Amino acid sequence: MKKFTTIRIIALLFLLGAAGYSSEIFGEPAGKDAGGEVYIWGLTATYTGPDELLPGEGKFKKLFKFLPSIRWYDPAHYFQPREIIEGQFAGPECVLCHTVQTPGIVKDWKRSKHSKPGKTKSMKTEQIVACDACHGNDHNKLTMPDVNVCGKCHMEKVVEHKAGGHGRAFHRDVVENAGLIDKPAEEAHSCVVCHGTIENRCDGCHTRHRFNPAEARRSENCGVCHTGTDQYDYETWMNSYHGKIYKTEGDEWDWNLRLKDWSKVGKEGQMPAPRTPTCAYCHMPKGVHNVGQTITADTDKGKSLVDRGAEKYKAKRKKWLKTCKKCHSTRFANDQLNAMDEVVNMSFVKVREAFNIVNDLQKEGLIDPTPEGLAPDWKGHTTFSLNPEGQDRLYNVSKIERMAMDMLAVHSTAIYKGAAHFSMADMTYNNGAFSMDRALINIKDEASKLRRIARLESKQDIKHIPYDFWKNGEFTNLLKGKKRIEGAVLEKKECLHGDTTDCRE
Repeated sequence: MKKFTTIRIIALLFLLGAAGYSSEIFGEPAGKDAGGEVYIWGLTATYTGPDELLPGEGKFKKLFKFLPSIRWYDPAHYFQPREIIEGQFAGPECVLCHTVQTPGIVKDWKRSKHSKPGKTKSMKTEQIVACDACHGNDHNKLTMPDVNVCGKCHMEKVVEHKAGGHGRAFHRDVVENAGLIDKPAEEAHSCVVCHGTIENRCDGCHTRHRFNPAEARRSENCGVCHTGTDQYDYETWMNSYHGKIYKTEGDEWDWNLRLKDWSKVGKEGQMPAPRTPTCAYCHMPKGVHNVGQTITADTDKGKSLVDRGAEKYKAKRKKWLKTCKKCHSTRFANDQLNAMDEVVNMSFVKVREAFNIVNDLQKEGLIDPTPEGLAPDWKGHTTFSLNPEGQDRLYNVSKIERMAMDMLAVHSTAIYKGAAHFSMADMTYNNGAFSMDRALINIKDEASKLRRIARLESKQDIKHIPYDFWKNGEFTNLLKGKKRIEGAVLEKKECLHGDTTDCRE
């Protein structure tokens, strides 16, 4: 193959057009991306898509599709056994066979409490919870356990789980909140994994087959999902003094102690349990599995503004002060929480300034491209994304709309999470206030350029038409808004989580 420098390749692609000439430039034939061939930069490949997609659920099931892996994240709806071994087997027989077939699973189970006689509040007698208790004993009808299976023995915890945000994280926040409907199933996969696991299964926190509570009490466990730009929890906690203390001495603590016993003083005057709060300590006090009980107000990860210090939230604030008081003075804790309120309020001052600039451009018809110049949104509409009836997406929008949404969904969220978890660096640096300042400058710069270009076009009597690449492209053509048909969205009664106020377009 001919050798080209990166600069020369980019220049050639720009001059010739990547789609038509990549094969010629790289000296390799074009082909399907599913054929096992290696394509330099992937530019000569063509998209084939998955061989199989499973239908969605609820109100949007005609639009929302899943990769077959959904069977592991929503097993009650999608898992189907596919076994060649016939017969019914008791627990000891399962263990005997799987010691050879899947030795790692058996090893974990033998280290778990399930392998030893025990009893919960929901059980009448002590018993060993073997394979058949969770998966069934008929090898042709095996089930993949979900929270309801766990609830047979742990009913109290499952009821608490379903009452909190985790218990609605999949069917409400992914399947029925329309946030991912426009995207292909392949791109929604990562969201499905996190949200599906945490709502529908217990082994998102208590990993199988040990189901060790000590593991679930450590913040790394929560950090599997609560990390990144819009779930900026684990990083901010780890960057706080709480996180620094944990990293210094966390391995010395007794993680087998129940959460309700963490505040008890040991015989020698030292607390053998963690001396700094973890995610579970604050958000699952005394081990209660309803994580929603500690939320002052649901602001969609900080994308909405609310005064958490207002009179209507006084009871919630009092509970937080009680939690902080176990290590800090009430005055100190109150000052920190009040500071969080003010820091968050200030971040939205910048958000409003940015949104006003962008909305003014929209009113003046200067956004490039206009909604009409973009691919239709998943509703089949060409609606301005920042309007209440628009879709607050980070794709299929103009550059300046994306920058505004970044200020809201990335920077203001980071500031809120940083303040809530007492991470000074994240409130200010990283994705916080300084990054928000830069974003506001970029929005003003883009707005200035759009206005100046519009003045020049007006002077020369030029009518700008958005370029076709905004509306069409290999990825853009996969968006469902381009294929929306009448009747694709069903009535609210098709919602699955029971709260139709959240099941909306």
